[in-house]
Amino acid sequence: MLKKPVTRRDFVKGVAVGGSLIIGSSLLGCAEKKPTPTPTPGETPKPTPTAPKKPIKIGALEPLSGPFASWGDPHLKGLKMAVEEINSAGGVLGTKLEVVERDTKNNPSEAATTVEELAYQEGVVAITGIVSSGVGLATGKKAEEVKVPLFLHMAGSDAILTKNSRYTFRTALSPAPALMQAFAEFIKNQGFKRVGAVIADYAWGHACEKAINKYIVPLEGVEVHMEVAPVKETDFTSYLRKLQEFNPEFIIATSHPPGTAKIVKQGMELGLNAKYIGPNFSKKIWESAIGEKLTQGVLDISPVNYEHPAFTELGKKFVAKYNEDLDFAGVTGYVNAYQIADAIKRANSSDPKDVATAIRTGSFKMDPFAYPLSYTEWGDLKEAREVIVSFAKGGPSFYPSALTHFQVEFITPPLTPPEPSA
Repeated sequence: MLKKPVTRRDFVKGVAVGGSLIIGSSLLGCAEKKPTPTPTPGETPKPTPTAPKKPIKIGALEPLSGPFASWGDPHLKGLKMAVEEINSAGGVLGTKLEVVERDTKNNPSEAATTVEELAYQEGVVAITGIVSSGVGLATGKKAEEVKVPLFLHMAGSDAILTKNSRYTFRTALSPAPALMQAFAEFIKNQGFKRVGAVIADYAWGHACEKAINKYIVPLEGVEVHMEVAPVKETDFTSYLRKLQEFNPEFIIATSHPPGTAKIVKQGMELGLNAKYIGPNFSKKIWESAIGEKLTQGVLDISPVNYEHPAFTELGKKFVAKYNEDLDFAGVTGYVNAYQIADAIKRANSSDPKDVATAIRTGSFKMDPFAYPLSYTEWGDLKEAREVIVSFAKGGPSFYPSALTHFQVEFITPPLTPPEPSA
C-alpha cells in the first residue's frame, strides 16, 4: 500500500497536536535547555522578572474620512480621553487599556473585514464607533460571527439587530420606531396639529414612514402630510411647496438624513414657519449649513442632557484637551469607554464573550447621558429616552467662542424598543 505523502498542512497539524516538545526540538533545531543558575552561598537570589501585562485593547472603528467624519472624530476623542483617565486611575483589573483605531471609510465590506482583523489579530475586547447604518448592518453581522461586542454609536436601522443578536449593542441613536414614539410624545407635549415629513426613498426613510403611520398618524386631532424624495435629492423646493400648502407646525426632516440641512434651509427660504427636527446631527454640520438661523426653529435629538452639570464639567475637560466644543458624539465616546471598563470589571474578565454577557445582562448609568445603558436580549436599548434640543445664540460657558449652544426643550419618557421580526 502506498503511503500518503506528508504535506505541510499535515506537518503543521502534527506539530500542533504533538505539543511543545516537537516545537522546541524540531522547529528550533533541538535548542539546548539552559540550567537554572545556582546562587552563590550567602547571595540573595535575584527575583525572576515578571513580563508586563499586555494592555486590554478597545477597537475604535470610526468614520474618520468621508461624509460621516464629523461624528467619528469627536467620538474617538471622547473615547481616548476617557481611556487616559481610566489608565491614570490604575486601569481595569490592574491592566491598562489601549485604543486601536481604524477608519470605516464608509465602506461596509471593508469595515466588516476590519472587524475580523481587530478581533483575530489585535485581540480587542470590544469595538465601538459605528455611525452609518450600511456599515452597521455589515459589521453587526460580522461581530456576531467573531463574537466580539460591537457598539453602534449611531446606525439607527432597525434591521441591524435580529432576535439572535448577542454581541451588537445600540448606544446613542434609537431605531426609527422608537424615534417616532419620541416625536409623538413631543407633538402631544407641544400641542401640534399639523405635522409634515420628507421621507428619503430608501430603507431608513421607509422605516420612518412606517413608524410615523404607527405612532403619529393615530394621534387625536393631528394631521400628517408626507412627501417622498430620492436619497440623492438636493433641491427640495417642490416637496416643500406641497408642504407649504398644508402649513405644518412641525416638520420631520429626520426621515431624510442626507437632505436634512437643505430641507431646513430651503424651507426657511420659502417662508415655512415651522419647527424642523433633525436626525442627531453634529453641531458642526448644523452651524456650517444653517449658521445663526439655527436659533429660528431648528430642533435636534440627542442622548445627552445638556443641562446636567456633568455636561459642563466634561465640556471643560474636552476643551482643555482638544480646544474644541463638545456635543453628543464626544460624550458618547467618553461614555462608551467607561461602559466597556465597567463590563470588564463586572465580568472579572477581558474575554469578549464574558464582556458581552456582562453588557447584555447589566446596566450602566453615567451622567450626562439621559438614560441607563441597559439592553434587551438582542442588544437594543431597553430604557432609551430622546432629548429634544433647540439652539440658542452664543457658545456654552466652557466654549464661549462657539456660534450656538444647546437648550433642552423636552426629554421623552422611556421608549419601547421594537422587537426584531427575524
